[in-house]
Amino acid sequence: MRFFAMLQQARRFAFVAAAVALTALGQSGNLNMIMGAGYVSPTPLQVAPGQVITIFGAGVGSSLTQTVLAGPGNWPASLAGISVTIRQGTDMLAPILKVSPVSSCAGCGVITAITIQIPFNLMVFYCSASLACPDVLVATDLFVTENGVPGTLSSVTTLPDQIHILTVCDPVLPGGTGILPIGGLPCQPEVTHANCVLVSNANPATVGEELVAYAVGLGATNPVVAAGQAAAQPTPTVQTFNLDFNFHANALPAQPSAKPTAPFVPLFTGLTPGYPGLYQINFVVPPLQSALPCATGVAPPPGVNAVNTNLTVSVGGATSFDGAAICVSLVQ
Repeated sequence: MRFFAMLQQARRFAFVAAAVALTALGQSGNLNMIMGAGYVSPTPLQVAPGQVITIFGAGVGSSLTQTVLAGPGNWPASLAGISVTIRQGTDMLAPILKVSPVSSCAGCGVITAITIQIPFNLMVFYCSASLACPDVLVATDLFVTENGVPGTLSSVTTLPDQIHILTVCDPVLPGGTGILPIGGLPCQPEVTHANCVLVSNANPATVGEELVAYAVGLGATNPVVAAGQAAAQPTPTVQTFNLDFNFHANALPAQPSAKPTAPFVPLFTGLTPGYPGLYQINFVVPPLQSALPCATGVAPPPGVNAVNTNLTVSVGGATSFDGAAICVSLVQ
């Protein structure tokens, strides 16, 4: 598979927001606390079972000079003397993919990016109109330990899902660069044809074709797979996800409505065999509705905006959604 063939050390990437926050707090490099978590930009500490996510620790990894990546096989519970613990009644160690020093400004202190997988046995305290609230709530906290010294506790919100469709820029899993394209262009989503080739303007999708979108954060699976270990076979999610199709040019992701019929339900959502925490969403490209042709590399006429994508497919769960903008051929 193309995604697995790209296994390599991801480049280091800047986390400017954490550096600014650390400076504002006037903290030294001796502090050990979580500044944020997310994929490319920081978000609050909200996690789902099985989610692969990068957290940013201030005052962690002062001796790091380069990225340290887990070797082949199962992810370890510690890298370069750094470990991450989730406390929810009992302590659970989160398997670690990599630790990376983050570029920061002078006087901002040390900041380290730590990519982990949230254990699948994490309890989720969530209720909705169709799901009763749990009788007992257990506080969930996360902290980083370096060389046996634990850091400050950070409160965590647990959710059924935290969907993120991967792009070629993502530093979450190996193969992503962590570097945004030059000129403000969007990062190409990890959506492939059956032959594992990326869908692109040069190699567009076709109506009726089955595509695969790769993602993280789709939550619990049945059967359960141990965190830090790859699924041996396609493993479906517990939750049912919905789809939304937007045929406007260059459209942003949108929250799908509840449409439990084809084509608004994926053919499959679950873990992809061969790599920890990697999910896939299989879906069929629906008939086009007033779509414009995608740009072919030829500059558009003056005053005309280029149509980089003509279909945005969004995937929605109980608490999150994300999408991928792709190009679909108008030739039937």
